[in-house]
Amino acid sequence: MLSVASYLAGRFLHRIFEFLEHWYPGSFRVAGGKFMELLADWDRFFALRITVRHWHEPLYQDRTFIGYILGPIFRTGRIILALIVYLLAAALAGLLYLPWLLIPPYIIYKILTGIWMS
Repeated sequence: MLSVASYLAGRFLHRIFEFLEHWYPGSFRVAGGKFMELLADWDRFFALRITVRHWHEPLYQDRTFIGYILGPIFRTGRIILALIVYLLAAALAGLLYLPWLLIPPYIIYKILTGIWMS
């Protein structure tokens, strides 16, 4: 009878740890992958890496004095805009992911307070 109880306790603990592994690292991999896909799609529009790489060059290869002046100015604005959009998206993703992380502790809290309150 002891072996059955120890087996059930072991399986219970295994399932709890399996759930926690699925809920926390597993969901982070999925959410992080989706967020990285979103940033990759946005980078096709903002072209942050390319803009940074060619920051010192004139805009549209206009090799006049005005091209050399306006190129870095416009590219700096584009870099700042892209960074702001990326930071806002990261903050929003973090705010959306935080409640997901807090669901299991909240459920455990409600269960424990329900048991102790009655």
